[in-house]
Amino acid sequence: MAITSSLTVFIATLILIIRKPKQWHEAMFAVPAALLLLIVGNIGLDDASYIWKLIWNATLSLIGIMILTTVLDDIGFFRWAALHIVGKFRRRPLLLLIGFAALSSLIATFFNNDGAVLIMTPIALEATRLMGMSLPSRLAFLLGVGLMADTASASLLVSNLTNILTADYFGISFGDYARHMLFPGATSALATMFVLFVAFRGTLRKETKSLPDSMLFPPPSSAIEDPGLFRFSWIVLVLILAGYLLGEKLGIPVSAIACGGAALLWTVAGLRGSVNSKRVALRAPWLIVVFAFAMNLVVYSLHLHGATDWFPALLEPLAKEGPAASIFGTGMLVSLLAAVLNNLPAVLISSLSITEAGGEGLLPFAGLLGLTIGAKLTPIGSLATLLWLALMRRDGIRVSWGQYMRVVALLTLPVLLLSLGALWLQTKLGLG
Repeated sequence: MAITSSLTVFIATLILIIRKPKQWHEAMFAVPAALLLLIVGNIGLDDASYIWKLIWNATLSLIGIMILTTVLDDIGFFRWAALHIVGKFRRRPLLLLIGFAALSSLIATFFNNDGAVLIMTPIALEATRLMGMSLPSRLAFLLGVGLMADTASASLLVSNLTNILTADYFGISFGDYARHMLFPGATSALATMFVLFVAFRGTLRKETKSLPDSMLFPPPSSAIEDPGLFRFSWIVLVLILAGYLLGEKLGIPVSAIACGGAALLWTVAGLRGSVNSKRVALRAPWLIVVFAFAMNLVVYSLHLHGATDWFPALLEPLAKEGPAASIFGTGMLVSLLAAVLNNLPAVLISSLSITEAGGEGLLPFAGLLGLTIGAKLTPIGSLATLLWLALMRRDGIRVSWGQYMRVVALLTLPVLLLSLGALWLQTKLGLG
């Protein structure tokens, strides 16, 4: 039966993506799976065309944003910001944790969650090592930046690949997205800082090791080798943000603005010799386009053959209820879906299900909070979490499933509930 083969292929693909044998890219598992389903007739070329129309803008946007982030990282932009925070709060570990979380929040919001993990995890590893912190204190910082990378990624359309995919599916513009999600997203970031403060204040106050002299930490200006390019990068960022806001009126896709801004900074930085242009281009996540396309085909096969019919059946009663039930119910259901299946497959399942349930008005935004924040409930919920765990393992720090569930999952739940509450309050007041 088609439903059995689709389920088998999906489960096998998901297991391989999570386990990553030989550290192969996720696309190496998703592409054969999609081809197999195409060969056996579970999906057709028309389905492939439909999925491509859904994902091309989102994946190309991610590539543009990641190239931009890589150039900024190479010219010292984020190290400059981190050194400012370390210099100010070096002897106050709890405030330093909040400062690092805030920086992670800004990177996730204006760039994306994967970029925040790639940038902030090595910074947290290096800073805590130089300060001679104990392992529990180092874990507090690593958990802080890793948690914030996802929980702060609901605010803007570009903050998470799942946001762009959802917005493209439902036709939500950059401005409309911001009007609905800025307040819940900001609430999520602030709530994350609060739970980090409560959870780790005891650990960090017990940090008794003497911290090194400020001489071990260079001044922020030392991170910037090309001040002219540094100033130019701020101009590019402002132009990109303006482009996002104006693009909806001019009919310009987000991917064109993101890639255009990235290309401008990449070209200027390369001409000035501040970055290795070829290396930056090679580091871009080109395979994410292939992976997103193939994985969504695998998920769409589940939908076509009835394997996901149970989910719209759960959402349909919620769509007919008032704002509180629909927001909290949808947010929690999508959170569980993303936490169990990973949020990338959950995007398409939840979007198709919301449409079938007739909840296109409010449910997509509640679902987005589940896809971004709720995905943090398990270690497999988002690719950013898997990347974060891999970066720590490379440095000799391992977080078991048990540790994760005892700490990160427990911290995530109140953040998720407060964010859903913010969306409900905004709706109740008619501000969205």
